[in-house]
Amino acid sequence: MGAELRAALAAFAARSRVLIAVDFDGTLAPFVLDPMQARAVPGGLEALRAAAASGGVSVAVVSGRDLATLAALTGIGPRDGVTLVGSHGAQTNLDPARNAGLLDQDATARLSTVSGELEAIKNRYPAVRLEHKPSAVALHTRGVEPSVAAAATAATLQVGQRYPDVHVMPGKNVVELSVLEANKGKAVLTLAQATSSQATLYLGDDVTDERAFAALDPASGDLTVKVGDGDSAAAHRVPDQRSVVALLELFVDLRRAGQQPALG
Repeated sequence: MGAELRAALAAFAARSRVLIAVDFDGTLAPFVLDPMQARAVPGGLEALRAAAASGGVSVAVVSGRDLATLAALTGIGPRDGVTLVGSHGAQTNLDPARNAGLLDQDATARLSTVSGELEAIKNRYPAVRLEHKPSAVALHTRGVEPSVAAAATAATLQVGQRYPDVHVMPGKNVVELSVLEANKGKAVLTLAQATSSQATLYLGDDVTDERAFAALDPASGDLTVKVGDGDSAAAHRVPDQRSVVALLELFVDLRRAGQQPALG
């Protein structure tokens, strides 16, 4: 971790009320061929729980995963003090009633239609995988032969283009078609407002995380950190998931040091 990021993290940790929001896949957990086998690297969830236990700190995991899957993969429960935000912000464990009535009749019909079209694409390209969510369906191509992955991705993008009320969200080896307009930028800003946070730290690695980076303002104290390579609107960068854990652990140490009473 470079000196510039350390200094920015120290300034962030010194604020009285802050929000830490972290993506899951590619940020806390390495990518794997079977998305259901993804697990956070050692120390990651422990660091989040430790941060959440610090006074004045709100913590969230913000993911494209649906809420139930995110809860199962992280093991985060009500007593952990960590907010789970699923489906790019369409779901949250803070509002179960909203999750239950996520789609109206028209949206349900749209989801059924695009799901059927993606099932047809999977029939043409059996190596791809589909992930069905409460408000979206995603086509995954990780580990698929490149020409097959490109053809399946192109076909999925064409489906999205045919339906003006369907929102297309490309990512790393995935294209998601959602019938609700939700993104991580809006989700993080809503959380920051709800928690009265003075500044937000967001860590993410994928295209969908760029919406959160763009929504935050480093000039106002927000801290944005891209994980891995690639162009990004984030102000800082770390190389991998273990570096994310190191950053979170350093935040906890800085927070604890700042809250210790002066001696004498």
